[in-house]
Amino acid sequence: MFVVGATKKLQNEISKPIADVEDYQDVPEIYQWHANIITINRRKCLVLMNNQTGLNLTLFGLRKQQFKNLDDVIKGSLNQLFQVLEVEQSVRDQMLEAADEIVYTKTKSRRLLGMMNDLKLMIESHTKGREYEDIDAVHVNKENNNNPYSALEHHFPHKEFVKYFEDEK
Repeated sequence: MFVVGATKKLQNEISKPIADVEDYQDVPEIYQWHANIITINRRKCLVLMNNQTGLNLTLFGLRKQQFKNLDDVIKGSLNQLFQVLEVEQSVRDQMLEAADEIVYTKTKSRRLLGMMNDLKLMIESHTKGREYEDIDAVHVNKENNNNPYSALEHHFPHKEFVKYFEDEK
């Protein structure tokens, strides 16, 4: 199960019930995410960040229909991200199986919200001066996961994600 801490902006976009975050305290942090809506070139974009590792995914230009099927959109997009980042197949399978059930709650971490604001600035710098059609989402997501965050003590989200699963073995 994934627990997604949705910001108020995201809660307004989705037609899913918002569960009490306290009910999911026992879910490991690796299966918990924070999500927000940002606007790039007048289009709504979803930013998803893993609570444990800072691994992140930016989905550009989501439309109303995609918000209705957000669970499937997240799962499919994470699969693509894992392929792009060359995440080991067993880890991919484990994460995608957990994504079969997604529960939405309110956000719970100011630290992660701050990291998401940093990520927003990085996304804006990658897309500045570009037409929407010229934005390379794969490149942006790859760059955002292979650059360090000060909140992660200058560790790289992708490396932290891989390290988490190596340490689990």
